[in-house]
Amino acid sequence: MSRQSCFDAQFLGSNKMRFEAVLGQVLRDVRLQAGLALTDCVAVLSVANLSQVENGLTVIKIETLVGLCEVLGVAPSDVFLIVEARLSGLSVEKQIAVSSARLGTLLANGSLSLVAPVGAVRTIARQRKDSVRAEVMRMQREGLHKQEVARRLGVTVRTVQRHWPEGEE
Repeated sequence: MSRQSCFDAQFLGSNKMRFEAVLGQVLRDVRLQAGLALTDCVAVLSVANLSQVENGLTVIKIETLVGLCEVLGVAPSDVFLIVEARLSGLSVEKQIAVSSARLGTLLANGSLSLVAPVGAVRTIARQRKDSVRAEVMRMQREGLHKQEVARRLGVTVRTVQRHWPEGEE
């Protein structure tokens, strides 16, 4: 029996796996299939944090997930589709069909729009940026170093440097 088959058999027997645990497993599987080590992803997430995510011990922020998916060479939507398939016990092909039908229904009845309102994406991104900037400045005032701030916020040191007050190291 293959490793995947063993996982599928175990999963189907206990359909109560937490979303975070399955997401972590999928991210680990994608990383390993890409031939990447934990250390190859440190531009987005520390080795310790990525290990915790992969083991389902911590929740990954959506911005960090998007960055990690870029490193892994996979779309976040594809990762979520595989997570959904594993949680439902369906094959990926069947999950694609179910998701497509559900999306088609939502589009047909007007529940979803194909185009986001013009300012919506910019507003969300601006809110996130403002939030990170405020947290960086607060933690800097508390005397934390850039690396510690990045670790606590789940962002890169470069992001922290962008928001670090000028002339203060």
